[in-house]
Amino acid sequence: MNPPLLLIRSVLVRVPARVWLWAFLVAILGDLAAIAAGVDEARWVTKPALTIALLGYLVVSVSPGLKQARWFGVGLLFACAADIALLVEGTPAFLTGMALFGVMQVVYTGVFAKLGALAELRRRWAVPACYLAFWLGANIILWPGLGALAAPVAVYSLLLVTMGAVASGLGRVVGIGGLLFVVSDLILGMGVAGYDFPGSHFAVMSTYAAAQLLLTVGTVRLLGPLKVRA
Repeated sequence: MNPPLLLIRSVLVRVPARVWLWAFLVAILGDLAAIAAGVDEARWVTKPALTIALLGYLVVSVSPGLKQARWFGVGLLFACAADIALLVEGTPAFLTGMALFGVMQVVYTGVFAKLGALAELRRRWAVPACYLAFWLGANIILWPGLGALAAPVAVYSLLLVTMGAVASGLGRVVGIGGLLFVVSDLILGMGVAGYDFPGSHFAVMSTYAAAQLLLTVGTVRLLGPLKVRA
């Protein structure tokens, strides 16, 4: 690990892992409260704090130098940047956020594959088949309402369901995290396509936060046995 990263880690490890998880809980409760109160300015703090807290938890929970931990941390940083981009109104910001999340999906998928997910999926081929069928059906239904966003959403959602399918090969915690991510973005996509419903913003953020939490906690657990081989 290079000196700048060692310096950052030396600061972060002073905060116990459980404190980072409590910080995550405070952040999501604060973000949901900001949504309810219509205080969008507060979300510039609460929303990015979600992935920052999970990044802190990741750093203090694994041994330094683990390659897949570093890559997962990169994914969390892309997610944080995407969360910030989506706080800005307008199509360009939405496309930027979606592109950043797309990179995150690729990074997560690569990490899960390196952790052995693909070997398990070879024995459970029905899971990726179901994800693919869901992707096709959802895009057929939502395509007319998405307009110019239809093609970018189709590409991003393919990356999304790929991550969800691969995540399912790593056990229940990571698998549920991947599934919740798909659910969260489905609700968001429905809103963009004109199928919004009361409380959809709460549903998007709560499922998204739960997804990131489960994916991170599950990955940390899987990285434990790899410490000796790092």
